[in-house]
Amino acid sequence: MILSLTRMSLARVAACLLVLAAGGCGSPTGPSDELPAQPQAISPAEGARATSDTPTLSVRNARGYDSGQAQYTFRVFNAGGTRELVDPVTVPAGRTTTAATLTTPLPRSLTVTWSVTAKGLAGEVTSTRFTFRTVAVECSSGRDPYAKAVVEWFVPACSLAQNIYNDPLEVLGPPDAGGRAPDMFFGFMSLGYQGHVTVDMEGCAVDGPGPDVRIYQTASREEVTLFAAGRPDGPFVLLEKEKRCGTPSDGLYSNHCDFDLATAELEEARYFRIEDGELFPCPGDTVTEGADIDAIQILHQKP
Repeated sequence: MILSLTRMSLARVAACLLVLAAGGCGSPTGPSDELPAQPQAISPAEGARATSDTPTLSVRNARGYDSGQAQYTFRVFNAGGTRELVDPVTVPAGRTTTAATLTTPLPRSLTVTWSVTAKGLAGEVTSTRFTFRTVAVECSSGRDPYAKAVVEWFVPACSLAQNIYNDPLEVLGPPDAGGRAPDMFFGFMSLGYQGHVTVDMEGCAVDGPGPDVRIYQTASREEVTLFAAGRPDGPFVLLEKEKRCGTPSDGLYSNHCDFDLATAELEEARYFRIEDGELFPCPGDTVTEGADIDAIQILHQKP
């Protein structure tokens, strides 16, 4: 009897070893069996505010796509899910959970959606969309709605060679352009062909009813392109491209054009990059080549 029991025990051990090789032994269910059918978000929590411009996203693994069985690809989109904001990040599956840190900063003060796709020998499975808010913009308080500092600027050499209105400091403060063509103007900067200037408002524009930012453009009705950001080095988000800037401004020499943060789904922004939208190749036949920027004004200012 003892010999028979020993043989039975050995047979049981051998069978258990075979089960171990296949992934488990003991109880009929284990951690992998308890996993959900799709990846489930762990962090950031649904609707939470991120604490980093390159946050770490983590999920509970999907059943059958656990450690050693799959790779997980993390994707981040705008709120509507129509535009991917950063490059996807793919990592090997962890044990019951998987996490990945974004390698590209996200725009600030933006509501984003994200999803995860697990891919392995069994095929692939994609999570539902999750939502979080990116880092808030750091804003100074104050009532002055005009640009306070120039962050950086660029005018191509062929425009610099002939333009005579190249001082980027002229875009700061309230609109004050005036004068007569061609060489007796004052109070603005000519951007040249594909040139730009980036300014710090110090305070923040916030998304309110209607337009939130106004660009004063003088000397003509040339087009401008406007980008917004929450940090001086971006990432900058396009608000509107090549918009004709020719609406008359009451009591002022310059015309203007208005922009809405809602077009980029931004809650607020502090830094703005104004680009030449005329796109007339230089050298041209004018000393005011490119869009001519007088001032930048916040229409809806954060208190």
